[in-house]
Amino acid sequence: MAEPETALRERWALQMTQLGWRAGDSQIDGIITAYSEPHRRYHGLSHLAHIFDELDRWHTELQTPERCWMAAWYHDIIYDPKGAENEALSAERAARELPRLGAPTALVDDVRRLILATADHQSGGRDRDDALFLDIDFSILGAPDEVYDTYAEQIRKEYSWAPDDFYREGRAKFLDTAQARQRTFVTDEFETRLGARARANMRREISTLEGKL
Repeated sequence: MAEPETALRERWALQMTQLGWRAGDSQIDGIITAYSEPHRRYHGLSHLAHIFDELDRWHTELQTPERCWMAAWYHDIIYDPKGAENEALSAERAARELPRLGAPTALVDDVRRLILATADHQSGGRDRDDALFLDIDFSILGAPDEVYDTYAEQIRKEYSWAPDDFYREGRAKFLDTAQARQRTFVTDEFETRLGARARANMRREISTLEGKL
């Protein structure tokens, strides 16, 4: 965990400098603490680092990178596997904390809306920046088989409180709905590159889950 934490702290400090915001330690300390919670097996610091690596690759495409940066920091800051309002609570926390850094009101509103859009990843947000962010966050679905399988195992561990049959039925229902959609990703680039593999991954996981029911 030390490596992604160090890199993420350095990234935060650089972003604060680039934006000319007040870079107090309390916010990044709170973010690191949240993403380091012991129940997080997928939605942790490594996931956060992956999103920023992908945002770096798409940087020249982004019109307002600071919106995506702040959405990344806060989109999973509240993550309770038993909760149904994680996105809404995460958006609320971003709306409380970003003004303390010096974020303009319009940006705070945009970040809040983008975090709320991560609840289903299908609306696409309001523009291409939003769409790219949502696809990056969902891109694990189109990962190579072994990476996807590790992700699936990590999600099961995050729901370790759930009895096996209950988890398998709920997860299979979610995946069945997701893989049946005409497309998985909002942008044409992600859909062309990862869409078919994402749906194949989900169908494979469904088969495994249903085989154990």
